[in-house]
Amino acid sequence: MNTTSLKTIGVDLHKSSLTATVLDPAGAVLERKDLPTKCRHQIAAYFASHGPDVQVAVESVGFYHWFWDTVKPRVRRLHLADPAGVRAAAGRRTKTDRNDSLLLAELLRDHRLPMAYVPDEPIRALRELCRHRHRLARQLALARRHLRWIALKNNLPGPDTFTSDRAQKWLLAQDAKLNAVHRLSGRQFVDQITALERQLADVERVLQDTVATHADLAPTLALFQSVPGIGFLTALTILCECGDITRFDHIDELSAYAGLCPRVTQSGASAHHGHISKQGPPQLRWALQQAAWVAIRCDPNARRIYARIAKRAGSKKAATALARKLLSYAWSVCRRGQPFVWPNTETKTRNASAVPVWSYDI
Repeated sequence: MNTTSLKTIGVDLHKSSLTATVLDPAGAVLERKDLPTKCRHQIAAYFASHGPDVQVAVESVGFYHWFWDTVKPRVRRLHLADPAGVRAAAGRRTKTDRNDSLLLAELLRDHRLPMAYVPDEPIRALRELCRHRHRLARQLALARRHLRWIALKNNLPGPDTFTSDRAQKWLLAQDAKLNAVHRLSGRQFVDQITALERQLADVERVLQDTVATHADLAPTLALFQSVPGIGFLTALTILCECGDITRFDHIDELSAYAGLCPRVTQSGASAHHGHISKQGPPQLRWALQQAAWVAIRCDPNARRIYARIAKRAGSKKAATALARKLLSYAWSVCRRGQPFVWPNTETKTRNASAVPVWSYDI
């Protein structure tokens, strides 16, 4: 159906309310409506009252998911707008809820709406689960780091990694050498480590079971894992955050989506390349950075690339550049449908179902 024959609704969504502006096919404002978000049935009835021939635009906020699930079955098309692109299109317009909803409707009707990607199931559920797993992993790393600081403050040697059993044994052995404050905080950090390790194992088991029930994901995950430094969890993070990675026509588009492209400031003939934009999902950048460091340690070809870039840009920028290359390799293997092989190597084929020895699970 031609979208110019559809009514268009722009929605400015907030935690407690939403503002909707309805345009007719000619672009004239038909209605403005403020609705509380506490009642989903009222919102569902409102959008259903406009009939099925409606296209809706809502800006991406961190809690849009319930709105998406409520409205999508009742309209012809539902689009998620990229906030950065919408702000750029707003210009000098006064920022009010009604103006924001009108802007979204006008951009959608004129085919100028900057789109944000919404994956289909089961990727949406896997994305939430994978992000939860990364949050737990970071909390666990923080608790271990705090316990390490207690050991350093008291000049007491500890294990290489404060796993729950090692941390408990260390704390019992060093209890008499710690003051009252460090004994208390040490016990609490050990309790946190024990609980977080158990929760992390539960989440990873659910992830494995969920992936096992969707056999169509296995070939893509296997291709990702053929890239140096990328293990199962890193591959799953790329899949969950990017969705169908082949939807990007060029690697520069994928790098920009991941926020791994440098910001460019240009005036006339001079151009300055700054830090990476850090747009897009931070979980994806973090996972790729971890994979890059593992590839540097374990793969000689990756180490050569890192050393060459580090000579002129430094170690951190070189690791970021390698992370961007790993993402480009993942995109390439999916486009070709063949596992990764370094150029000019003797081995031209590799079993895509086998996890390489240098892959890493974050």
